[in-house]
Amino acid sequence: MNDNGELKFSVIGAGAMGINHVRVLSQNRHVNLVGVADAKQEALDAVKERYNVPVYTRFDELLKQDLDAVVIAVPTSLHKDMALPVINSKRHVLIEKPIAKNLDEAQQIVDASEKNKVKLMVGHIERFNPIIPAIKEAVHDEKIVSIHITRIGPFPPRVKDVGVVIDLAVHDIDLIRFLTESEFMDINCYINNSLSDLEDTTMITFRMANGAMANITTNWITPFKRRIIQIATPEKLVEGDFIAMQAKEYSGFKQENESYVVNTLRTRIGEPLRFELEAFIDSIRNDTSPPITGEDGLMALSIAMECLKNGHK
Repeated sequence: MNDNGELKFSVIGAGAMGINHVRVLSQNRHVNLVGVADAKQEALDAVKERYNVPVYTRFDELLKQDLDAVVIAVPTSLHKDMALPVINSKRHVLIEKPIAKNLDEAQQIVDASEKNKVKLMVGHIERFNPIIPAIKEAVHDEKIVSIHITRIGPFPPRVKDVGVVIDLAVHDIDLIRFLTESEFMDINCYINNSLSDLEDTTMITFRMANGAMANITTNWITPFKRRIIQIATPEKLVEGDFIAMQAKEYSGFKQENESYVVNTLRTRIGEPLRFELEAFIDSIRNDTSPPITGEDGLMALSIAMECLKNGHK
């Protein structure tokens, strides 16, 4: 970080998610984007033409540059191989979710970040959807009875190495733990695959240590996208739409006329990825813990892996 607080960033991976990181970082006043690496030259040509930043087909060449932090947005199977050299060179890392393809590799990444005393943040981007802070505030002094999350849509061609549990349900596993502020106890998972060898449909139920119940329904066989969360407490139901980025609270039910009050929750306006990267940048500039740590990413992955290991077909 230079004298005016500007951080030198790079991005490894210029695919669908990586190019969005490049776009957002290039617009941040606290960031100097000094390079992008990808194995595909055509992806780098597009980056260079649009953002006029140095590009590298070898990420080890990128690491020779003066860098403060790196965003890793490559396929999950490559996370460990990309992350460890970056971390061991003492650069801060934001790594896309899930943190790694298995628990052993995830633990290696976490251990390396602790050993090298660098910030490690995992990109569970739904935490930064504007509805989540609003929902958490709406239920913060309430006992959560249940959470139901629906995350369905068509098969995404970008995904080639994981199924819906690791690609999609891991978002909601992290959100459930975050919103309930509790750990997972009982886990029951049903999975099915109809499109390939990887699971494309799952229904998962949880009971949390504090008694809250949770359910996740996820698939890649629905022809439209739907991303909905519902949280029930003894006093209210809070419902949010991740795509519309809107949330409502239903309360004050009156038995005599079956009426209730509907309030629209106030949410901040903006792009979740922008909020995520700003949080990571702030953690570096202020020397604070990232809001989603390596341990958080490890926990979300461990629960997802347990679902796959013990899932009923």
